Amino acid sequence: MSTMAQPRVNQDIEISRVNDALGAEVVGLDLSVPLDDATFENLREALQTYHLLCFRDQRELSEEAQVAFTERWGELEVFPEADKTKTANTIYNVANVSADGEHLGPNDHRSVYQKVNARWHTDSSYRYIPSFASLMLGIEVLPDEAKGGETEFSNMLLAYDALSDEMKALIEPLHMVHYYEFGRRLFPELPPVSPFEREAVPPTCHPLVRIHPDRGGRRSLYFTTNAGNEVSGMSLEEGQKLHRKLASQASRPEFCYLHRWRPFDLVMWDNRVLLHRAKHYDMARYRRVFRRTTVAGEVPFIGPFSRTADSATSEG
Repeated sequence: MSTMAQPRVNQDIEISRVNDALGAEVVGLDLSVPLDDATFENLREALQTYHLLCFRDQRELSEEAQVAFTERWGELEVFPEADKTKTANTIYNVANVSADGEHLGPNDHRSVYQKVNARWHTDSSYRYIPSFASLMLGIEVLPDEAKGGETEFSNMLLAYDALSDEMKALIEPLHMVHYYEFGRRLFPELPPVSPFEREAVPPTCHPLVRIHPDRGGRRSLYFTTNAGNEVSGMSLEEGQKLHRKLASQASRPEFCYLHRWRPFDLVMWDNRVLLHRAKHYDMARYRRVFRRTTVAGEVPFIGPFSRTADSATSEG
């Protein structure tokens, strides 16, 4: 495993790695006020190095300030789910609590949505242009004595590197089908998608192998287990068998970091190279409330047979 370089840091903040696979903790930074350009560039470099940043103790971070910080990274993504947003369609309510503060039962469809998130995924994979990064603020988190409720992340750069040459050759030309409605197959009790949602996010295909021009052409796996399990170019049975193998690869402990939330952690992660999933907890007993914003992607990502793949591999 390669050693991660330590990024430059502003003297007023500390950035320290939390796990060999991914992740760094940022202490001493108040994101409720605008950042100077030098500090922001330090954060940009740190995200590129560690793929995930946890900003501790952001209790003063208002919705407006979170949106403003997110916009420093790029255009905000708009969510299609009307009942999962609150004051704006760029704010996503990840919670088993309603917008009015009601603790929802585990069988309420708004809670069941969280069970979909308990499977490995990368946000907005069901879009033609997937997202760049997600930012999530822990407003109500589980108490220390509670079991579960963490968010687990897996580094797909490392997961790809560890594949056998035979497996790399197998998946090189393959695509996975991603579609927003797949959660309804997992949990039929969920209400059907609306005509607007179906039109806004039709099914799409992405290569199983993603090439990263900003990382010297390194490759990573790109798949989910909550937005599909079918592989183009294979029979349904063969594709699902391969999909299960990739999910098992993502779950290997040496690629993963388990984040135990503290109150008012803001965690930002790079969806291009990480998968994540929520860990099971007692939904009937505990409230869990997060506020998420997402930075939209800019272009369709590059696979091994994309027209720009050769130039991407040579960059960096």
